[in-house]
Amino acid sequence: MTDRTPGPRTIEVADDVYDVLKRTADSRDTDINGALRYLMEVPTPRTTAEDDDED
Repeated sequence: MTDRTPGPRTIEVADDVYDVLKRTADSRDTDINGALRYLMEVPTPRTTAEDDDED
């Protein structure tokens, strides 16, 4: 595995993906980078299939 030095990266995304990031950033009063951090850190909801095993 190659270790890379952290630094700025440019990533191209489709227009609809950018739209989601922009709306998330606007609703959270942040920029696109803040929206990306938020979306990576937010916990994923449990699915109902996981709840079926509790019987």
